[in-house]
Amino acid sequence: MSKKQTGIVANYQYLDEFCTAIETVRERDDFTGFEAFSPTSYHEIEHASGFKPSPVRFFTLIAGLTGTCIGFALALAMDWDWPIVVGGKTAGIPSLPAYVVIGFETTILFGAFGTIFGMLFFGRLGNPQAHIVEERATDDRFTIFVPGVTAGSEQATLLKSLGAEEIKSV
Repeated sequence: MSKKQTGIVANYQYLDEFCTAIETVRERDDFTGFEAFSPTSYHEIEHASGFKPSPVRFFTLIAGLTGTCIGFALALAMDWDWPIVVGGKTAGIPSLPAYVVIGFETTILFGAFGTIFGMLFFGRLGNPQAHIVEERATDDRFTIFVPGVTAGSEQATLLKSLGAEEIKSV
């Protein structure tokens, strides 16, 4: 079992104050290793944190294109192996419009699996070393955790001036 980190937790009630605090903290060198927690995802937090577009989208794209190719290949192979002569049509001539449905469905299936695997890979989900530093961060508050800092430090004073309603040591 991993050892819990010590530090301070700053709780924010409002999203705009939280985003301002993240932008300020991100630019300072004395806040190394800080983590921000939110009850749900907001694009404002992503923008304030300076994240680049997610690489998961490439997993989705590659898996979706693979699914399209596999779907068309599957339908074509079945048509060549078990030809159904309908209306006097010559056996072995592919009817591509009929394959679109299979290709579309396998695109969605493989794209969904690619997205899930990408999220698990890049999000480090299932991390047994993760710990909850503030229970209210999953309920109704926004939280910034700064490791290795005490409640009376300069960092705690800055977070309080940025609108934190509560700062406590963990």
